[in-house]
Amino acid sequence: MMHKLLYTARTWLLKGACNLVRPFARFDPTENLLVFSDPRGGSTWLAEMLMTVPRTVLLWEPLNVANVSFFDDLNFSLRQYVPPDADWEEARQRFERLFRGDLIDHWTCQDPIGLARAERMVVKVCRGNALLPWMSATFDLAYEPVYLVRHPFAVVASQLRYGAWEDYEGFEVPKGPFDSYYREHEAYVQSLETVYEGLVAQWCLTNLVPLRSPRNDVDWITVYYEDLLADSDAQIRRIFDRWRMEPPPGIFAAAGRASSTTRRATFNDDVNRQLSKWMAYFDDEAVDRMMAVLDHFGVSEYGRDVRPLQGTTGSTSGAAASSCGDERACRNE
Repeated sequence: MMHKLLYTARTWLLKGACNLVRPFARFDPTENLLVFSDPRGGSTWLAEMLMTVPRTVLLWEPLNVANVSFFDDLNFSLRQYVPPDADWEEARQRFERLFRGDLIDHWTCQDPIGLARAERMVVKVCRGNALLPWMSATFDLAYEPVYLVRHPFAVVASQLRYGAWEDYEGFEVPKGPFDSYYREHEAYVQSLETVYEGLVAQWCLTNLVPLRSPRNDVDWITVYYEDLLADSDAQIRRIFDRWRMEPPPGIFAAAGRASSTTRRATFNDDVNRQLSKWMAYFDDEAVDRMMAVLDHFGVSEYGRDVRPLQGTTGSTSGAAASSCGDERACRNE
């Protein structure tokens, strides 16, 4: 009861503070720093690193349509797909408003004081991977979005451990614009028998859109979680080199801290321990079932190994690099 009262009081205070600051929060829509990833894919960890850039503030998960009504009249689904060449003017205008700072409320803004001082936002987008090519083609962004990819089995294990997905009852085809992309796979995904198979299929459907795009790592910066974990300094420098920006000094220390949404973080000298946690979560039968889903969708980036198998960009890992020596400390989910 006390926890619920504290949460209600915090929400009430945030609403009031955000309402006061909102009229003064105006940003250049082209100047924000965007992070795209799956839920439990490492987006909070990376976003908190990027917030070491001076005068930034976090915009928290604006595409979580269960908590945000900003896209309701456009009938946005939870994992909205938009074809890269789609001419959807209403959606373009809505995102332009979002990037300008019009979506400031107690869900998206958790730091009203920082918002009042900020010059740009770090926009943490979960569930937006399937519209990333369209967004990159539609907006002339000063800084390419960062697309953070994590092993699907690790993502699913983390989702199930976290608890927010425990009521998942199977794949539901999104109802809304361009839902034919999902409907094409409806029969297959509804034939899957377990929660973890359905979540892996969900990973495939949303991540293969940017991964299979000819603009992958051209219009956005593709970073593999496993590479960011194993050699944070190199991946951070790669991002900031693309942005033609000097990395802020504090970002390298921030890479060594667990994110605010991580319940259990592993900090030691064995990167492989963090990357292989999903192996202890799933038994052999579960792994076989999930591998069958990856095979169905033709996923070649990941498999039974904890590291990316092929096609990684800026990667120092691969199938041959599955064993870790003394590398950077294990991080967070």
